[in-house]
Amino acid sequence: METINTAEGAGMRRRIPKTAAAPTPETKATPPTSKPKTAVIMVHGMGEQRPLETIRSFVKGVYQSDLSKATKPVPADGMLEVSIVPDSAFNSAELRRLTTHDDGPNKRTDFFEFYWADIMDGTQVELVTAWIDGLLLRSPWRVPAHWRVYLAWLLLWALALIFVFCAIAVAYPPLVDHIPVLNDILGWINQNGQMIGKVFYVGGALLLCYVIISGLLTHRIETTSLQFPVLLLAGGAVLALWPPDYPLEPHVLAAGVTAGVGWFMHNLAAPYIGDVVRYVRATPSTVERRKLVRQRGLELLEAIHAKRADSTDLDDFVRAPRDNPPAYDRIVLVSHSLGTYVAYDMLQLFWEKYGPTHHQTWQPGRPGVQEALEAADAFVKMEWVNRQPNYPLSDYLTAQARLNALLESDAPQWRITDFITLGSPLVHAEFLATDGTADLEESFAQRRFATCPPRPDPLLRSAIYSTVPNGAKYLHFAAQFAAVKWTNICDESLNPILGDLVSGRLRPIFGHGIDEHMVKINRPHRAWPFSRVFTHTEYWSWDESFRNNVPEHLKLLRAALRLGQ
Repeated sequence: METINTAEGAGMRRRIPKTAAAPTPETKATPPTSKPKTAVIMVHGMGEQRPLETIRSFVKGVYQSDLSKATKPVPADGMLEVSIVPDSAFNSAELRRLTTHDDGPNKRTDFFEFYWADIMDGTQVELVTAWIDGLLLRSPWRVPAHWRVYLAWLLLWALALIFVFCAIAVAYPPLVDHIPVLNDILGWINQNGQMIGKVFYVGGALLLCYVIISGLLTHRIETTSLQFPVLLLAGGAVLALWPPDYPLEPHVLAAGVTAGVGWFMHNLAAPYIGDVVRYVRATPSTVERRKLVRQRGLELLEAIHAKRADSTDLDDFVRAPRDNPPAYDRIVLVSHSLGTYVAYDMLQLFWEKYGPTHHQTWQPGRPGVQEALEAADAFVKMEWVNRQPNYPLSDYLTAQARLNALLESDAPQWRITDFITLGSPLVHAEFLATDGTADLEESFAQRRFATCPPRPDPLLRSAIYSTVPNGAKYLHFAAQFAAVKWTNICDESLNPILGDLVSGRLRPIFGHGIDEHMVKINRPHRAWPFSRVFTHTEYWSWDESFRNNVPEHLKLLRAALRLGQ
């Protein structure tokens, strides 16, 4: 048995050499000492996340607080126990896996966080502005006909015009004199500057108190940001104390607005929108970052598939011996926000490399496989050929589960059963990832993007499988959702301030085989409408007030995970 250094040099992995894939009677593998478990991989969203920050809160919301899964007396804190342990799958000393204990279901679960924020670290503001330029200057006829997208596009134009005007006003103050309305506004500000400052100061103080109290009530005070209310307090204090004998000049106000835009770009756009820039948009300056993220994700999926129940790792898990079963017989891929793009690509790449296509050595003629392919293909024809997606979702989910079970039972031993998206911006794919509806449709036709049910094979035009000279049928390279269940949970609202502006319904774009749930998330300890403001980060958050009345969105997420099954 050999040991090898990982690419990052942060850990060691034990492997069985390829020559051990078919052991002789004398070298028969040691019987496993543990039962197969479920692996849940959480792909975090955009922003400069800290390692384990997302996965710990996720596990608390979907597992530890779910006392219906308890099989032993629950500790005083009312939470099921988990342990954080090192794992060779990560190739990093910074990351760990969270594993359940025997006080929960008999079938245990290991939670992994796919961490990619470090690859996006140091996002340059120039990349953000280049991305904005690309979206801003596109033709209005190439902007998707969705009111939320158009609203964002118009808002982007408004901010750009304000920024340009303020920048010119700083360099050439007399510009304001040519616009009477601005002179009137400036005169009103000078007359009422102290009053405006007091309003800002009081508003900042109230907001600061509100943020601190909310953080204490929801037990999130350690992650509560006080930056905005403090800046509001400081700005209000400056205006309130500004000497009335020294009226504000136009270029001073313009400089203040420009500084505010700079603060926004540095503190919000660069760490958050910058990740979208580097990952979603394929440009010469972003290709390398995208490659690194995808490569790390593919390696994590390979490592989890390679793990065996006897604590060894196989080099060739596609043709693993039957007497050396996997450590995980079910793998669930969960993703949030921009992480849904990352996870979507991970699943696509893993299917292309290890899925049951004609490039793999597997037995499509095994009993039931061809019939399962044809059953799944019936939904493909209804959805994409006949354009009549009025089939019962339960029937398609049954066909998916049937095909998945057949692919798991023998080579290629496909074990990813579920793909779950939360707050997914995939709904804006035609705006973010492509150049409009026509480009997105072409991407589907070329199998660059996968749908659910899958699109027909581009050569056959009416089936998800291809035939080879021996007459067997094989799934094509973007047909993973013939065997993988896709669940989407979103909080779409007509009001752009309320709910989750980032997410939306994916079924009209990616297919009616998605098990989709529209929810309304309310933040605890906040009165309406504040409880509904920007719920994008609340899909799994736990609060003790949920103990006797678990919110619907959390119930749906727990049901989609099916932990313990």
